[in-house]
Amino acid sequence: MSLIINHNLMAMNAARNLSNSYTALSVSTRRLSSGLRIGSAADDAAGLAVRELMRADIASLNQGVRNANDAISLIQTADGALGVIDEKLIRMKELATQAATGTYTSAQRLIIDSEYQAMASEITRIANATDFNGISLLNGNLSGDTHNGAGLVSSGKLKVHFGTANDCAEDYYYIKIGTSTASALGVG
Repeated sequence: MSLIINHNLMAMNAARNLSNSYTALSVSTRRLSSGLRIGSAADDAAGLAVRELMRADIASLNQGVRNANDAISLIQTADGALGVIDEKLIRMKELATQAATGTYTSAQRLIIDSEYQAMASEITRIANATDFNGISLLNGNLSGDTHNGAGLVSSGKLKVHFGTANDCAEDYYYIKIGTSTASALGVG
């Protein structure tokens, strides 16, 4: 029979309690420094899985917001160019009406026509030069590929979803931006 002479049960209990306290302090410090309740799977495995799914959803939603903002910028760019083209068309109509009167000579009508042709050339230049992030918007080359959830679909139109999360046909609007050159508009 063996006999333990130097056994200090109180010291062993104190060492075990100190080790447990140090481990708990480490976990608390890690949580405080990261700001997260769940720092690793050891803290809460199910909670970590839920957190990671939520982080993925949030990242996806944030990218959706960035995509929508990019689409808004694209449409605003096209709208600005179309506004300038509209001003040119109004001036061209004014010139055509002015030239149609019988009070101008042939030489004066040639001057009016030269301004008219300059407006038509400017419309074509604007249509060919308007782009967003390297994508030509008004020259008829906008492909209009849209994402339908399963992949890209070549539709020739921009597909915009408004409304509920339902995938109903009436919640979609299709925008077709075609060629806006002077010849396509019938003025050049």
